[in-house]
Amino acid sequence: MKYAIRSGLTKNCPITEEAINHAKAIFGPDASTLKGKSTRPTPKKTYDDFFNPPEELYQHNRSITICIDHMEIENAKFLTCIDTTVRYGSCIPVQNLKTDPVFALDKIFRCYNKAGFQVKIIKCDWAFIPLMDGMLDNMGVTTDPTAAGDHEPTAERNNGTLKERVRVALA
Repeated sequence: MKYAIRSGLTKNCPITEEAINHAKAIFGPDASTLKGKSTRPTPKKTYDDFFNPPEELYQHNRSITICIDHMEIENAKFLTCIDTTVRYGSCIPVQNLKTDPVFALDKIFRCYNKAGFQVKIIKCDWAFIPLMDGMLDNMGVTTDPTAAGDHEPTAERNNGTLKERVRVALA
């Protein structure tokens, strides 16, 4: 553009070289030119923020009670879990609510065992009792089902929180 103005290619053009310099200083270089000519800048280095929880937390809270339930968001089925001690929540996708909760619970148990905790009690709806009868006997885990027709309040509150967060993320 500066070359065209300096050469006088356009007659009676009110734009000066100084105006072009000011525009470039105010608005910056052309975005399409930058995208074609520049390379991606090096991203900032990320640091692993993992820390070991204090030993006092382990001493008093080795045994964990978890509350589980299932939920559905836009035809996708999930097994949700939240523990009553650390308040760590899990949401694991399942294909079939009749058989897959066993595999999802296995993932949840592995996560807690890896962190040094042991699941002792599972609070759940009556719908989960037939699925888990044989599995939990071998693991030393006790089920605490709600009354017939009721829902586990902690798990239901967790489901509501998760659904709200999904709605906000998709909005």
